[in-house]
Amino acid sequence: MSQAAVTVDILVGSSQDSFWNSVTAILKGYYPYQLKKFSDPSDMLDEDEATFDPLLALVDGQAGFDVTNEWVQSTKMKYPKARVIVLHAFQQPLDFNVLRKNGCDEIMHISFDREFISDMVLQLAPIEMTGDHIPITALMPVDLRDLDSEVEINFDVFVHLPANHRSVLIRKKGGLVEEKQLEKFHSLKQQMYIRKTEMKAFFEYARQVLTLRNGQFPISMTEKFHRTKKSIYEIMTQFFNNAPTDFQEGRIITEKCKGIIAELELCKDMNTDELAKEIFRYAGNSRSNYHDCICLAAYGAFFAQLLGWNAEKRENIAMAGLLHNIGLSQMHPTTAEKDFKQYTPEEKDQFHLYPDRSVIMVKSKKVPLNVETSEAIGQHRELCNGSGFPKKLNQQTMSDVSKLLSFAFRFHELTALQDKMQAATPLQALALLKENAVQGSGDVDLISATQIFKKLKA
Repeated sequence: MSQAAVTVDILVGSSQDSFWNSVTAILKGYYPYQLKKFSDPSDMLDEDEATFDPLLALVDGQAGFDVTNEWVQSTKMKYPKARVIVLHAFQQPLDFNVLRKNGCDEIMHISFDREFISDMVLQLAPIEMTGDHIPITALMPVDLRDLDSEVEINFDVFVHLPANHRSVLIRKKGGLVEEKQLEKFHSLKQQMYIRKTEMKAFFEYARQVLTLRNGQFPISMTEKFHRTKKSIYEIMTQFFNNAPTDFQEGRIITEKCKGIIAELELCKDMNTDELAKEIFRYAGNSRSNYHDCICLAAYGAFFAQLLGWNAEKRENIAMAGLLHNIGLSQMHPTTAEKDFKQYTPEEKDQFHLYPDRSVIMVKSKKVPLNVETSEAIGQHRELCNGSGFPKKLNQQTMSDVSKLLSFAFRFHELTALQDKMQAATPLQALALLKENAVQGSGDVDLISATQIFKKLKA
């Protein structure tokens, strides 16, 4: 591995070893970062600035507001040029508005926002990494349709090998990505990646590609996805903020959700072939909290249109998809390091409460959702045979929108990439869900499964 000569100091402020463990796990492999932990603000204030000059501080927000605020103020006093990120958990509510006034740049949930933390760290403390061991979290997948074999790239292109934990450079900036290579990646359902620090360069390239193709709105799907994830992050931040709230905040959240639905054209009228292409495009990506929000909103809206539902019901199910998993933020941060199979019985019990908690959190911010959408959020993990959670509802007691969102969730589970698991193709997943329903497993609605499978298979 080629090591960069330039290093960047990062301050880690916390009295807890568990916080240090979480931070080092998130930034594992980011070798230019030189992390130094301080257990108390007074220790930091005594540090020699000649030997340690942090560009960024990661502060533990899990010890309560007063301790967190002291860390933020002390850090800005000692290192006024350092950017500050507070990493918090739901167990200790924080008033984000006060922390920002005192110099905090970002407040992020240490487990729910996990995929976005590395993005923010790289944005506030940019570094360059080379070699074959660049962490996958330092790279960003791009939509292959945004690439063109005749346009010179102004960024490096990588492929990730999960089995070997390697990210291999396959094309250097200044070259071309050949058509045969694009076709190969398309056929194998593989992804190409770029450095997150070269995101801006890629967006400029993609706009050039779309302009040459006479695109009416030259905004790439990669850029749309990134902007959508950023919007979801902003929405979730409003839920996590313990500052006083009013109905205006609820309306802002609603409008942001509707903006995402419009940006991704989830409720646009399409024919069956167009819907199939959209559904297939969302499949095969890695799961994460934010990606689950996007995919569940997309699959719900697209399946609803295949079934002939009207525009209002399609928007309702898309809204439910975007907000379905916010209740996961109330899980203990340590569960972020575990697979569900490794959960203790108590952790599994807590996990089964997340749909109800999602509904409660949405209502607490006075988001004006109708009954149909609220029910779908609370029931998206129920199954038609009564074996789901949190209330073990069944075919007769689940709402129609809930049954379809539950179907969309099962489809997403089967088609998304997960560690050590081979994802099913969309048609394989639909065939499996239909066959299970026909044989009487009853976990998804038989009529919906059969109709959707027939339309997409045709």
